[in-house]
Amino acid sequence: MVLQDIFFHVAGIAFLTSAKTKSIFRGYSSPKPFGMSDIEKCIRYDINVVENWLFHLRKYTNEADFLVGKDVLELGPGSDLGVGLYLLAQGCSQYNACDVNDLMASTPDDFYEQFLAKIKSTNSQAKIDFLRTQLQEVKVGNLSKFNYVLRDDFNIVAAFGKATIDLVFSQAAFEHFDDINTTFSQLSTVCRSGAVLISQVDLQTHSRWIRRQDPNNIYRYPSWFYNMFWFRGSPNRIRPYQYQEILERHGWTDVSIVAVETTKDYNQAYSGMNNAFADNKNQMEYLSIMLCARKV
Repeated sequence: MVLQDIFFHVAGIAFLTSAKTKSIFRGYSSPKPFGMSDIEKCIRYDINVVENWLFHLRKYTNEADFLVGKDVLELGPGSDLGVGLYLLAQGCSQYNACDVNDLMASTPDDFYEQFLAKIKSTNSQAKIDFLRTQLQEVKVGNLSKFNYVLRDDFNIVAAFGKATIDLVFSQAAFEHFDDINTTFSQLSTVCRSGAVLISQVDLQTHSRWIRRQDPNNIYRYPSWFYNMFWFRGSPNRIRPYQYQEILERHGWTDVSIVAVETTKDYNQAYSGMNNAFADNKNQMEYLSIMLCARKV
């Protein structure tokens, strides 16, 4: 195990260096592990993300139709508005989204047409013409049921105002936020009392090869060293217990942390970890979680 830890420690440095170099020269180009050229795969991905959120929402609220009529906010929507399209088809009142990277500009129109066709084939009650009109309006900057906001400062209070949101979703986004305290503080301001948060958080290292071999690789290093490779959007290494503490500090209650993916080898999950992550409270066996909470 010692030799393996040494290998992964050294290999991880190479991947950290590569990730920072790519960020400098290419920026943030794709939130998905595949491109928009595979439209069918992208559509399946968006639908699966929403269905997963709704599964956990129903389980958390014990309500089958909590989404209906709600003003929704997605943080870090990524490469397209497919998630918003599907949420509106499922009955939400307004879809809001905030991001720092304008990844929507390169989304082909054919993606949305195929997505609308998919919705029509699975939901005979969906108002396809209405959804198409809303898409057309947001593309030209008019008011619509889509409210997509780009802000380099990621100030969601400035973007959406106070007490305007009933339901917050995100998919593998919170781990990329530079200041989790500020994000949750602002969420507490934009959310109405009783609002619900449903967020999947990816706790693993993000570089593809080493992610498969050593998913906790980013936790092997002390903060001073890891921060040398920092770039905007790099994994922040916040652990589940810290998410709970921060949420409760900012006025959220009934916090639920559900393991979505765990490591098969508990001992390996802690082997070679930096002292800051060696304690069991870090739950290093958790690789991905669903974070649920309710605004007081």
